[in-house]
Amino acid sequence: MRYWDDMRSKYGFNDGGAVPDGAEVYRTVYIRAVNKLAEQLNSSVRASAYDRAGVHNWCLILFYNVKDLQVHTPDELTKPLDVSAGEVLDPDAAMDEAIRQAYLLDIDGFVQVSVDLSDDFVTALYPVNEGDPLVAEVNGQPQHIYPGGRVRLVREVSAFNETLLVVGSEYAVTWVEYHPPLVGLAAQADDPVCAMTPPDALMVVEIPSAIHAESEDCDPIPPFHLRDLDDETLDEYGEFFDWNTAQITMQRASQELSKSVQIVNGYSNTVTSCDPDSESE
Repeated sequence: MRYWDDMRSKYGFNDGGAVPDGAEVYRTVYIRAVNKLAEQLNSSVRASAYDRAGVHNWCLILFYNVKDLQVHTPDELTKPLDVSAGEVLDPDAAMDEAIRQAYLLDIDGFVQVSVDLSDDFVTALYPVNEGDPLVAEVNGQPQHIYPGGRVRLVREVSAFNETLLVVGSEYAVTWVEYHPPLVGLAAQADDPVCAMTPPDALMVVEIPSAIHAESEDCDPIPPFHLRDLDDETLDEYGEFFDWNTAQITMQRASQELSKSVQIVNGYSNTVTSCDPDSESE
């Protein structure tokens, strides 16, 4: 069981940075094997799969009293379970013996892992320059995510303390990774990182002022605001995260105010404008 020790520690697999392909399959085989042997040796504990949220190694094996797991089938123990009511235990003497005997059986040989090449892997590759945003599409809208900006969750995210960050809550972006795309979140800019997530869980609500002060990007990148030609922001019309909604509201505002109105993107640059008697330019 070449990966057993790694699956018993949150620091395993090089602190989670080197979890091998097929780790879940190996874990399934290990759990089924040691639990079968433990049952025959009258152990009072059983092994169960656990996926740890946050940093460190996620692919773990924990032990619980048989009584806490009696409602679950042997197959169910190989999938992550909610056993929050049970106490995590150390293996008893009989389980230790089951583990020792499982090592002797060379059960890794029962696992076959295949490796395939994705046909479209090249489309995911792009050069990254220092200072570039992490770009993602969320709800059909492009998102430019920068460290120092703020984002709003569009789906639940697991925090490092194993709580769930709720939809609609806002967080500061502390760092971004491009390959694979990941974002570090904190409650406030100076707070410690509380979660990391792929960018498809996020909607940008603020691009850092230092970034948009230097940017000439005039693409329709949210969040959007309306502004008149005197550079006065029309706060009464709110902000928008959808390009179509921003265009419709711009035309309405122009009619109601009887003056030209422009849409400003997340970089504070004008994307388009319209006059009271014309369509958007």
